[in-house]
Amino acid sequence: MKARYKYRIYPTKGQQTKLARLFGCVRVVWNDSLACCQQKYKLTENKPSNSQLQKQFIT
Repeated sequence: MKARYKYRIYPTKGQQTKLARLFGCVRVVWNDSLACCQQKYKLTENKPSNSQLQKQFIT
């Protein structure tokens, strides 16, 4: 059996700003890696591995 929990947070204004900045950065990395995957798939029919994506976009 798997348990599931729901949490609700009430961040302060400063925390809201930092969370918005964090999620904006995450969205940019996601979009860039998705575009890379789509481009490589069109060219080579192979999807890059997770380690390749991490080396290219995260580090």
